[in-house]
Formats: sequence, C-alpha cells, structure tokens
Amino acid sequence: MLDDLRHTWQSLLRHPGHALLSLLTLSCGLGFAIYAAGVYFSFTAGDLPFPEPERLVAIEASRDGERSQAKSVHYLDLLEYQRQTPSLEGLLPLQTGIATLGGHKQYPANFQVAHIPAEIWPWLGAAARPQLGRALQASDSQPGAAPVAVIGAELWRRFLGADPSIVGSRLKINGVDTEIVGVLPGALRFPMTQELWLPFRPPAGPLTRGQSYSMGTPQHVLALGRLKPGASREQATNELNLSAQRLAQDFPASNRRVGALALPYAAWGMPDVEMIYLGLAGAGALLLALVCLNTANLLLARANERRQELAVRAALGAPRGRLVMQMLIETWLLCLVAAALGVFFSAWALEATQQAVAATADGRLPFWIHFAMRPQAALVGLGLSLLTALATGLLPAWRASAVDLNAVLRDGRGGQGRASGRFARALVCLQIALSSLLLLASGLQTYVVHQRLTAGTGARMEGVLTARLTPRQAEYAGNSDAARAAREGLWNRLEARLAEAAASAGARLALSTSLPGGGMIDTDEILPEGMTVQENHYPLGGNYRINAGFFQAMEVKLLAGREFGPQDRVDSLKVAVVNQNFAQQHWPGQDPLGKRFAIVEGDAQKRIGAWITVVGVTPHVLQGIGRERGLRAANFYLPISQHAPGDMGIALVGVPDNTASRELLARAVAQTDPGLALEQVFSAEERQRIAHGGEDVMAAMSLILGLLTLGLASSGIYGVTSRAVQLRSQEIGVRRAVGANDAQLMRMLLGQALRLLALALPLGLLGGALALAGELGSSLPLGLGVTAVALLITGLVLFSTWLPARRALRQSPTAALNSP
Repeated sequence: MLDDLRHTWQSLLRHPGHALLSLLTLSCGLGFAIYAAGVYFSFTAGDLPFPEPERLVAIEASRDGERSQAKSVHYLDLLEYQRQTPSLEGLLPLQTGIATLGGHKQYPANFQVAHIPAEIWPWLGAAARPQLGRALQASDSQPGAAPVAVIGAELWRRFLGADPSIVGSRLKINGVDTEIVGVLPGALRFPMTQELWLPFRPPAGPLTRGQSYSMGTPQHVLALGRLKPGASREQATNELNLSAQRLAQDFPASNRRVGALALPYAAWGMPDVEMIYLGLAGAGALLLALVCLNTANLLLARANERRQELAVRAALGAPRGRLVMQMLIETWLLCLVAAALGVFFSAWALEATQQAVAATADGRLPFWIHFAMRPQAALVGLGLSLLTALATGLLPAWRASAVDLNAVLRDGRGGQGRASGRFARALVCLQIALSSLLLLASGLQTYVVHQRLTAGTGARMEGVLTARLTPRQAEYAGNSDAARAAREGLWNRLEARLAEAAASAGARLALSTSLPGGGMIDTDEILPEGMTVQENHYPLGGNYRINAGFFQAMEVKLLAGREFGPQDRVDSLKVAVVNQNFAQQHWPGQDPLGKRFAIVEGDAQKRIGAWITVVGVTPHVLQGIGRERGLRAANFYLPISQHAPGDMGIALVGVPDNTASRELLARAVAQTDPGLALEQVFSAEERQRIAHGGEDVMAAMSLILGLLTLGLASSGIYGVTSRAVQLRSQEIGVRRAVGANDAQLMRMLLGQALRLLALALPLGLLGGALALAGELGSSLPLGLGVTAVALLITGLVLFSTWLPARRALRQSPTAALNSP
C-alpha cells in the first residue's frame, strides 16, 4: 500500500499540469457541494442549547395537507390537542409580537416579545436560568396579577446600560407600568428572535372559531410540545391529525380543511427553507456531475498516456486488480486534497454568508441558526470525495487496465475501438446538456433576483428615509369609538409634527399603511356599484391609506382627477384614488372619476360598507414584495383623515439616511407621544432590499454558480471534444490516405459536432427553462437567456472541434496512422 502511495505521488509530480487541473476542477464541485451541506446543517442541526432538543416539537396547523405558518393553531383547537395527544408530555401555547419599552433615559424602543407560560422553563434547562432575579412564575399569569417581565441580557446591556439595579425597577411596556423581575442569558432568543418575555394569558374576549380558514388572528397561537421518552414525531402527528379530523366533523365551517403537524423545533416558522435545500442540493449535484465529467475525461486522457507503462507492469505479472487499485488511489488522493480545499473555502463562504444574512435579516433569523462549517458537512465532503473518486476514476482505471499487451508493446497503441468513440461522444453530449442547463438556470436566477432588487416601484426611492410606527398602548387598541378617536387624534398630531420636521429639512412627507417597494399587500373584498356577485365571491382590491399630498411627495403624477386634501374630512364625502388596474378591471373603457365602490365587511355575514367615490387615478405603484402579483394588483387609496389605520409607514422624501435625519424623525414622534417608538428605520432602498429577505445573497450565489459553470463548461467541453477528435486521428489518417482533402474532413468533423449539439443542447436548455420559467414575468428574459446560452455553447463546441481538428489535419497521414 505504501509503495502504491509513493508511486502515485511520484506520478503526480511528474505531471503537475494534469494534477493541478484535476485538483482545481474537483475543488470547484466538491467545494460547492460542501457549502450546500453546510447551509443545510446550519438550518437543521441548529445550535439549540436545550436538554434533549429532539423531544421539542413545534405544532403547526396545516391547510389541505400543506404547511401554513407558525402562528396558526386556534386556541380552541389547542385545548383539544392537549387532551387527545398522549405521546406528548406537554403542549403549551405561546404568543409572539413586538412591544414598546419606555420610561428610560433614551427614546422608547421596540423589541421582540414572547408571552409564555411558566411551565415551559423546565424544558429549556440551563439556557433559561436567570442571570439576575427570577423567571416568570405560574402566579404571574393569573387574572389580576401585577404586570411583570423578564428581559434578555443583550437588551439589558444595549437599552438599559446593564443597570445592576434593574431587578425590581419598573419600565413602561406598551404603556403599562411593569416590574422587571429577571434577566436571562443574552444567547437565548426564545422561541425564535425574542428578548423580552411576558406571562401568557389566553386570548381575550369570547373565543369563536369563525366561518373562515384565516390564520394568525389574535385567537391563534404558537404551540410547543415535548415528546414523552420513546415517542416519535410521526406518532404525535398521527394523534394530532385524528383530533383535527374530529374537529373537522364537529366544526366543518372552520376546520374542514385544517390539519396539524408536529415539526422539529428547528423547522419552526420557516416553511420555505425546504426550497433552499432543494435548490442548493440540485445545483450542487449538477455541478458535481459536471466536475465528474471533466475529471473523468482528464483521467481517460491520462490513462491513455499510461498504456505502455501499464502494459509493461502487466507483462511483469501485476494483476489487473492491482493496476486498477493503483489508478484509483491516484484519483482518491486528488479527491481528498480537493475535499480539504473545498472544506477550507466553504468555511470561508459560510462565514461570509452569515455576515451577509445578518445584515439583511433585520433580526428575523432564529437564534439557533448560524452559518458555519460543521462536522456533519465535513463528513459529507469526505463521503462525496470517495464517491467522486469512484465515479470519475473507476471506469478510466478499468478501461486502461484492459490492455492488449502485444499491441501496446509492439506499436504503443493497443487499439481504441468503436467503444472508445461511442464513450467519447456520450461524454460530449452529457457535457453539453449539463453545461447549458446550469448556465441557463444560474443566469436566469441571477436576472430574476437582480430585477426584484433593482426594479422601480413607480415612486421615488432615492433619498427617502422610511420608518414604521405602531402604537401599542391600550388607549389606541380595539375598535371602540374611544380607540378610533384616539387614533385619529394621534395621526393628526403626528402628521403636523412630521410636516414641520420635513419642512425644516427641506423634505416632503408621505404617510402610508404600506410604503412602495416593501411591506404587506393588504387586500379587502369590494363591490363596485352596479356589479352583481354570486355566492358572495367579491373581487379583491389592495387597500392602502395615505395622507394628503402622498403622491406629490413620492413623485407619482396622477393620470386623472385629484389628490386628497383638507376638504376630505371624516364627516365629508368618502373618497378614494384608484390605480390603473383597478379602473380597467371594474370600469373598462369608462371614465372612473365619479364611480363608486364599497368595502365588504364581515366574514360569515357579509355587510356592504359606505359607498366611496373615485376622485383620482394613479399610474401603477408597486406595493408589497411580490413583484408579479404586485404589478397585477388592483389597488385603491383612502385618506387617513377618513380611515384612521392601526399603524403607519413614514417617509421623509429628500433626506439622507444619517444620524441627523433619524434624530429628526425620533424627536417628532416623541413630541407627538413620548410612549411611541419608531421601528424599521431604513432608507427606502435598504428597506426594499430587506423586504426581499436576503435575495441579494442568493443573487451572489447564483452568479458564483454561473461563473463556476462557465469555467467548467469552457474547459470541459474543450477537453471532451478535443479528446473525441484525438481518438479519430487514425481515421483521419486513413481518409486522407485514400484521397479526402482537408476541407472535406473539417466539414465531416464539424458536422458530427453539430449533430451532437443538436441532440444535447435542447435537453439542457429545456431543463434550465423548466427550472425557472415560473419565476419569470415574461417570456422575453427566457428567450434571451436561451439564445445567449445556445450561442455560447455552440461557439464553444465548434471552437473545441475546430482547433484539435486543425492540429490533426496538419499531421502527415503516416503520423496520424501511428498516433496513439
């Protein structure tokens, strides 16, 4: 064995070019595959600091068998699940949200909060052992109990200056005077990103299941369970589904389509992560296949050069298995070194991913996720290196060891035969198909993400500072007349203060429930006047509330009519501005000005609201983050003065995102109500980037994948094509000897290359097109991408055929006939 290793090492040193090229090719494929495994294990393995974390299960409702969202279990359903799931030793409800902390030296601030029952602490073990004070107790959740809170150590340091007397002190939390009773370790952000904990209390008011399948309402909760020793998640899921089926029979109006799932804790609240896994795994597998083809071709060429050496060793008595093993050792050695390089560069790439995601996640990444190289990913790299060595080295080694001793020792050839030609053509076809598929898919993915991140919204995005304000004090909550009056007064005061601040900075003020380029798409059922609906199937419209002067401030020129003004008061005619889609959908070919529509209210019992008159038409402004859906949306805008919202987006147009501008905003809000706190303070461009959930990271990954594919495709197609031509050197010599001229031979070789191209290229382009066709808004990018990749691959194949054919034609017929 040591002799084989020594011989292999000397052989590689004698041919450094072959070794370095093989090493570079293998490192690209194995490195990307190890990186994909690192991302997978960063999500699934998780850094959960709890005892027996595998016993913790997140319970989510499903809809028609599909996952819905984390805050999806209705509280009444949870009570049934608690009674009818014997495989769980406990099933507890939680609520998450945002709370405003005030009563300190600086401006109030917003923090992620969790309302949790005290019974959950033992499940978390030492990770939830207080640094100061105590944890929440069962008595804290009792009706009439004094308001108390536990804070995280990072919040304690960042917002409260690590005040050692914090335990027992009082802070305003959502306007309520609350005692701080404990400080938990800073690494804990339970259940996902929270750093403030309040006692859980059941949803207030009468609990009703309703007549819809809505989820995420105040009556829906998060649910965390703990398996009994020996129980499995599958067993828990089966028991939950039996309970869900009984509920569906008893309450078909609300539960007919609702099921339940028991998921690993690390999968909580992330229903789309599977797509990331599949995308990375698919890209890694295809890239590794491309690498295997390239490496196999290099090894075949190398084996062809070593036929005389192998023949001599076989003549001296070396068994065929020993020859195969020695060549495999060479491949294994290359793959192991490539895997080590892949681990190194993957670790660097994962650290860069962690930094990039942390910069774009805006605090939304669960605390247990940290992108880093893990032992599992390194083991995957080791396993892949061994499999790659077998996939790339076994066939070349086997073919090279099957030598005709007499022929090789006599003239150095040993006959390649038709099988070699067929195998070379198969390699060319596979190389073309895989290269075109990966190039098209990565190119289109890069284009799609780039379009999402840079697409215009129809409104100004440069030099715009944005923020969000959500009043959480009890006086503003609810639908009572007093709460509505409090909100109306708040927005009036806020608009006046912000208008003063904007004027002092030479800026303009825009207020909207959802600013362009990000945020939620808020929809309501509507009824245009004169429309007849069947079975209560009303059309949907995007509902956005804005201030007077919003469109002028955001530099959106109305197509017809007017903006809102001081005449649009609560007691005046209800008015709206609609976008082009709304007008064309409901009044095609008509003047929409003066037309009326109503918002349909209620759920089970539909009620037609007050009629609203259209006074203006705006061009399309992209709202929300779903670009294609957003471009098709029929939106309408209502004045804040007539419809006071629960929260508000703020934009100062014409100011930079700097400390002075942020202080200007914070001071205006503090003057309006000292208990309010701004959140999501970003430039409009940064806000749009954050709203797309780190897609710029995916764009970079797609670009890197495309560049790797382009490099591998260029070298690989040239390698396999030139080798296919080289294998026909003797045939070329024979044809020239019987009178064929160079032009005829060149046409023959190029024609055969084009036939292979016509067979393999459409398959690769079709696969790439199918991979991303659903994400493209139109067929134009797909057509351009297909054309560009087809021209590139065609050029590579023709060049890779022409150059070695040109060299072969320069040989004399005698030299060609004697070529190996």
